[in-house]
Amino acid sequence: VDPPRNDAALLRYGRDLTSLAEKGDFDDLSDRPDEIDRLFEVLLRKRKRNAMITGAAGIGKTALVELLSRRIAQNRAPSRLSGTRVYEISMGSLLAGTTLRGMFEERMSKVIETLVSCQPAILFIDEAHLIWGAGRAEGAPMDAANILKPVLGGSKVSVIGATTTGEYHHYIARDPALARRFQEIMVEEPGKATTIAILQRHAQTLEAHHGIMIGADIPSEAWRATELHLSNRTQPDKSVDLLDSTAVLVEREGRGEMGTDDLYRVLARQTGRMMSALGEGAARDLRGLEASLNKRVIGQEEAVKRIVSTLVSRRYGEAAPGRPLGTFLFSGATGVGKTELARTLAREYFGSARDFLHIDLAEYSGHDGVHKLIGMPYGSSVGTAEGILTRWLRERSSGVVLFDEIEKAHPDIHRLLMGLLDEGRITSGMGERFDVRRCVAILTTNVLGHQDMHRVKLGFSPLEDHDDPFALMSKYFPEEFLGRLDEIIIFRTPTVQEFRKILSQKLTEALGRLQDKGVFLVYEPERLLDHLLAGDEKPWGGARDMARLVERRLIQPIARRLLDLDAGEWVCIELTESFYRFGDIDPVPLTRHPRPAGPPPGFSGRPNAAPEARQ
Repeated sequence: VDPPRNDAALLRYGRDLTSLAEKGDFDDLSDRPDEIDRLFEVLLRKRKRNAMITGAAGIGKTALVELLSRRIAQNRAPSRLSGTRVYEISMGSLLAGTTLRGMFEERMSKVIETLVSCQPAILFIDEAHLIWGAGRAEGAPMDAANILKPVLGGSKVSVIGATTTGEYHHYIARDPALARRFQEIMVEEPGKATTIAILQRHAQTLEAHHGIMIGADIPSEAWRATELHLSNRTQPDKSVDLLDSTAVLVEREGRGEMGTDDLYRVLARQTGRMMSALGEGAARDLRGLEASLNKRVIGQEEAVKRIVSTLVSRRYGEAAPGRPLGTFLFSGATGVGKTELARTLAREYFGSARDFLHIDLAEYSGHDGVHKLIGMPYGSSVGTAEGILTRWLRERSSGVVLFDEIEKAHPDIHRLLMGLLDEGRITSGMGERFDVRRCVAILTTNVLGHQDMHRVKLGFSPLEDHDDPFALMSKYFPEEFLGRLDEIIIFRTPTVQEFRKILSQKLTEALGRLQDKGVFLVYEPERLLDHLLAGDEKPWGGARDMARLVERRLIQPIARRLLDLDAGEWVCIELTESFYRFGDIDPVPLTRHPRPAGPPPGFSGRPNAAPEARQ
């Protein structure tokens, strides 16, 4: 019988993991043979028997120590570790209430003294980067790291720490005297087979806890779903979370078995996307995409067709594994629909306007442009602020990223984007890798003017043809950069009839905003369009110019006439001959009434339908 251990000081600030393992608290764990063998190698050394487990958040660092505790409890560890206890302490508990100088040092010394007396024992510190600076008072050099250093270099105790790779390099590695006392064990993300094995074990405990059945195919489907749609989180944590949340949903609905549809319902809630945007292989999801895009972006049918074709091939053919869903360069004059098509694609394909990131590269022309996108590196004198691109990828993991006016960006950004376009990944300034394989990357440029638009042929022709899009673009961008794109798409200048459709679209949007304010317009649609398009100026500005025409020639005259109205009134205005001849709204509005909820009496919703109130 082992003698009793006086481990009260350790249990006051933590827990005995070996005791928990003996009770079966860690039965759902799956073996990680390579990592556990490396951990045994460090613990069996003569000196500096300390391990620092590093890796991404959620990759299984703490679970590896729990697995060690279970191996010891089951007598499956090397014989020299037989009878060893693994104690975990919390730095937060150690620091709590240490208001006077010296109190933290006293607690820390007591923990070390108790650990030495309880040998064989291992001390585990989760979030180990917190020992750097913990308990340090102003003007005093002592902290938890400096108190531990003498013990770490000897042969009396073993300490295991766990922290993320970034925090290890930011805190621990910056103190060489501390870092050399640890052997770093890097935990890599488990492969598919290992992750599914972990999920199968976890599914068994979820079945017992929630009283439901989980089919044999559910763990593999959970792995596939999270790989596709939570690409910037790590396995196995993201798949375990999805299984657990789905089990809760099934239990609350009073059903006895979990299905794959339940996984996608929960995933849709977590990501804020529609189910159709998450489902793979459903033809109906893409069948109406081309029509939806053409309805919003007028006159660019060829561009829309080529984008949809690429997305279809990615979904069904996987023609370019390891690359983003699509990489496109949009070129054309301002206002022809480049940005609008990107924004509409995010809404129609991914299901939400939040799945769209617009980066105006005119703001990233300086040497610090790259750091604005991906963040500053650790150790930088100007801080470690996260970049706009990496912050969005951390939150969304999939969607449309628009790099607007790529020709204005600093050359360093062009080099940065090569990795994104070719390999489907991007690395932050802090060394964290982000997966962009579930993103559509769109670059826009205005380097080709209207004259080029008239000469360029849609599609590709031989490179020696100076009117070829690739040849024209190679004057401004390196060929190795252009070669990483799926499509170089030239947006043509709309025809007069297409400008008319765009104007009608902008007019409808403007009148909708007026109706929200209680202002209803009675007019002849075709005559109003003719009036707005009349004049000497040519609308080369595209959709933006159409919006300005509506604003300048219709909305502004109406707004001036409405200055004397009360906020609680709705008003119907009829466009008369004086408007079409002189651009003036009649001095007296047609009708004014106290504003009820909804449109005025008799207003049918048609723009040229006169309300009954005018009779």
